[in-house]
Amino acid sequence: MPGLDGLRAVAVIAIIIYHLNPRWLPGGFLGVDTFLVISGYLITSLLLREYHNTQIIDLKNFWIRRFRRLIPALFFMTGVVITYVLVFESGIIRTVKEDGIAAFLYLSNWWYIIEDVSYFEASEPRPLMHLWSLAIEEQFYIIWPVVLLVLLSKFKNYKHIMLIILIMTIISLIWMMVLALPYEDNSRVYFGTDTRLQTLLLGVLLAYIWPPFRLKKDIGQKIKVWIDGIGIGALLILIIFFVTVDDSSHWIYYGGLYLITLVTLLLIASSVHPSTVLPKVLGNRFMLWVGTRSYSLYLWHYPIITLINMNFVQGQIPFYIILLQVLLTVLCAEISFRWIETPLRRHGFKAVWPAAKHRVRFVTTGVIAVVSLTVMTGVFDSLHHDVNENRQTNFMSEQETPSKDEEVSDEAVDLQEISPLFIGDSIMVNVGEELEARIPNAVINGEVGRQVRDTLELVKDNYDDYGESDDIIVIQLGTNGTFTEEELNALINVFEEAEIYFVNTRVPRSWETSVNENLEEAGNQHENVTIIDWHSHSEGKTEYFSADGVHLLPEGVESMTDLIIDEISRK
Repeated sequence: MPGLDGLRAVAVIAIIIYHLNPRWLPGGFLGVDTFLVISGYLITSLLLREYHNTQIIDLKNFWIRRFRRLIPALFFMTGVVITYVLVFESGIIRTVKEDGIAAFLYLSNWWYIIEDVSYFEASEPRPLMHLWSLAIEEQFYIIWPVVLLVLLSKFKNYKHIMLIILIMTIISLIWMMVLALPYEDNSRVYFGTDTRLQTLLLGVLLAYIWPPFRLKKDIGQKIKVWIDGIGIGALLILIIFFVTVDDSSHWIYYGGLYLITLVTLLLIASSVHPSTVLPKVLGNRFMLWVGTRSYSLYLWHYPIITLINMNFVQGQIPFYIILLQVLLTVLCAEISFRWIETPLRRHGFKAVWPAAKHRVRFVTTGVIAVVSLTVMTGVFDSLHHDVNENRQTNFMSEQETPSKDEEVSDEAVDLQEISPLFIGDSIMVNVGEELEARIPNAVINGEVGRQVRDTLELVKDNYDDYGESDDIIVIQLGTNGTFTEEELNALINVFEEAEIYFVNTRVPRSWETSVNENLEEAGNQHENVTIIDWHSHSEGKTEYFSADGVHLLPEGVESMTDLIIDEISRK
């Protein structure tokens, strides 16, 4: 089924682009859902064919095949990453060790849920975090064949089984909607096997409706045109989702993923049909090469990107580094595919047996295995340290901001006559101390994670007296997500005639453009609103930022403070 390999290629390319830079393809993370629905469809199709031919499902043989297909390549990649981190990035060794153990047990997704790790805003580099989706697949491979065998033995009528599966998808969808929180980080929903089951089971349902091994090659021309038309339309819609959806689009948790999966089902149905054009298009040589290596490409791309990005400022990574990441991903994936994945799938552990022709492979994998197992004992945990400590020197909570007893600078003396109000998120926390030193009468309120929708109530409760024409308000928000025009206008209207300054944002996330466009529009619509253009001012200034590309180092703190003071001093 070359069309299915081509579809895998579409999915893995989308995921890689998203992880290289979310702004290039903000919905690229949806490629994971494409993989999940393909897994549900293909595995169930194989199991049903086996049951149809033999009236039994050989569970032991199925699990051995899955083990040989998935686990050796996973163990090899994880071992290489652990070894690399021990030698070159030992500051994150404990995190990688814990994530590696979870990966070996195929429990990564639940580990991240327990640890309250955010998929979208990771606080430290986690080069194995992408294995959450493989954990869901493996859990599915272990449990679903047993459930399917029970269903097949209890219900002779396939329609009854299909109805049960459909109900299960709806239960998973409803559970996702119950757990999801509007405008919050929904990593729990994103990682959960329970909430992602809908995608896998919709693929299962398609295996009953459209079994690939029973499709007829000789069909009418009109039917071919219809199947191709539906498939091409579904592919275009899926690409539109990749381009327009982003990781702050919370509607995907309220039926959106279900809808996207239904579109993917139509694409799969067209891609696997033996008589149509789409499989030939998707199954061209390039897409076939990528698709057959999609598992290896998925395994390797994320740790390579993450570990290299540790040495650069996120969002301002040179193009040649991005090209290097792509080349290393392809190289490592090809080595893994030819050296580990394919030989062990075909020959089992004989492929790494200490025979003469396998000696290099045996020694290499053996060393990596020994190093990995040693790391997992915790013997190197003492090397671990907070990698953000030196990169976010000035990043502290509002409660930790020290009192200032130093003499007021000459510049501050000139600014003693004003008492502006500063409101913001973690960036305001970053610059708060410097602002306090240079504008002694300033009122500063910064809070980590704050968004525009959180600020309206804060202002009404605490700062509703700031509304006169001689009042100065500086608002710095947008680091943690976008906002609507209505939310922004409501905040502006609270301050009535005050002079309001909005600091726009530089954040390497998909919502950066939306935030800055909304602020620019507000500046055009309201005479008392001025935009402080931090985004343009900080362009190319990697020395301003910590590794996350958002929070500020001392030079960045000073530069932002200068920019703000210059703007508010003009009026």
